[in-house]
Amino acid sequence: MGAYFRTDFDEPAVPAELPMQLATGMNQALTIADQMVRGRGIVGRVTGDFGAVAVKVHGTGGPVRVTVSIGLDEVATRWWADRVRPSRTAPELPRVVAVRSQGRIRGGAVLARRQGWRGAAGAEATLSFDLAEGELNADGLLMVELGQTTPPEWAAGRLSTRPVVGLRINSIGVRAIDSVSAVTGPTGFSGCDFFVLQPGAGTVHRLTTDVVPSAPPLPLTPRNKLTKRRPARAAFKAVRAARRIVVRAKPYRPGPLAGVLAADLITGTPIAVEVAGDEIRLAAPPTGPVLLAAASPQPNLSWRVLEAK
Repeated sequence: MGAYFRTDFDEPAVPAELPMQLATGMNQALTIADQMVRGRGIVGRVTGDFGAVAVKVHGTGGPVRVTVSIGLDEVATRWWADRVRPSRTAPELPRVVAVRSQGRIRGGAVLARRQGWRGAAGAEATLSFDLAEGELNADGLLMVELGQTTPPEWAAGRLSTRPVVGLRINSIGVRAIDSVSAVTGPTGFSGCDFFVLQPGAGTVHRLTTDVVPSAPPLPLTPRNKLTKRRPARAAFKAVRAARRIVVRAKPYRPGPLAGVLAADLITGTPIAVEVAGDEIRLAAPPTGPVLLAAASPQPNLSWRVLEAK
């Protein structure tokens, strides 16, 4: 009972000392879990359209660096499918989420799984951002929230609806720093034809693409008495395994890059970009996270966007 709900029998919260590395939901410093199920090997898993945790931290009042690791796995996809009830033939779509802390948007991330020969690999994204002096004082609460955003019109049908459902918060790290710096987000390939530029990024970036397998078929839980029976479930499992092999064996010919679109990740407002070869140029440094995507869907391309030196 006490693992998920606060009762009179629970011990008082003990503030975590800096530096802190929280990798379990059973830690006494984790005082609030809103629309989250706590985990033992992870901080927790989101059950709704947003998920938030509050960690009691013995801060110094000075600036700190916060690092949040987010994960998308098979369980997350099944939780999502059980709640959204998509078509049985629908592919898994990329998830785009915003990360909020202390009431402010700090950045965003894209998570996309790709099909392997035996199963789909998980996806992880790590975001690091700074809290300025006074945002985390002694015995203060560190709030970390995952939330959905307003996708631009051109992304309709290309991104997952209710993208936060089932996602994991793998870990949260906090350490003291001398001065604040720009947000740093995932620097590897995104696994899809989307990428998020973090607030404070530069204006000139270089795009690298790689060919990846298609997205895996969605796992669907049996929904009626007939399909819940053991023979039917075994048949569904065999069919899904066959679909995985077909998806993985399918040749990938994404073709050349057709163009780049950009939009504010939070509001969906279009942002003008210039593209010359592999170079992407913004008119001004972004003040918030920016969603980049291929002008036409290329689901077998994985993007990596790094700031030009």
